[in-house]
Amino acid sequence: MNKVRNALLAMLACAVMAGNVIAMSPQTSSVGNQDIIHGIAIVPGVERLSYISTRYYGVRPRYEACVKETQGRAVDQGDCADTEFKYQDDRLNKAYKALISGLSGTAKQAAVDAQRAWLGFFAKDCSARAARFGSDNAPAIESICRMKSTAIRAQQLEDWRNSLSAGHTH
Repeated sequence: MNKVRNALLAMLACAVMAGNVIAMSPQTSSVGNQDIIHGIAIVPGVERLSYISTRYYGVRPRYEACVKETQGRAVDQGDCADTEFKYQDDRLNKAYKALISGLSGTAKQAAVDAQRAWLGFFAKDCSARAARFGSDNAPAIESICRMKSTAIRAQQLEDWRNSLSAGHTH
């Protein structure tokens, strides 16, 4: 009897998880040469992550105000990003130290290794992304990429630390 009950519970769990996978898959359609995902038109040639508000990752409103004041001048936008990068880098360092202080043993070493890998990746990634915009705009694009990448990583580390505080071990 227990075997039948366990088998039924396992089947029910699989059915529920399959339903969640279907529910989590993005609802997509196409109009002309644009995809529409959850009602957002995805423009060809624009990276999808650029549709996520930078505020979600903790970028301050003053950065957005600074960019607006540049009236589209890439060099000035790079200056805005450099200023915000300093803030985000401090935020990342605080988040990293807080995370590491709450870990020990292999978990701590894994976090250290992950951060070192991220540091190597993000610099190369931003440099590669910027290079495709040519010599005039590349420095500004690289600054913007560094700032956004640092803000995203800071948020990831804060979320990781918060999950430890909440008692999650994974």
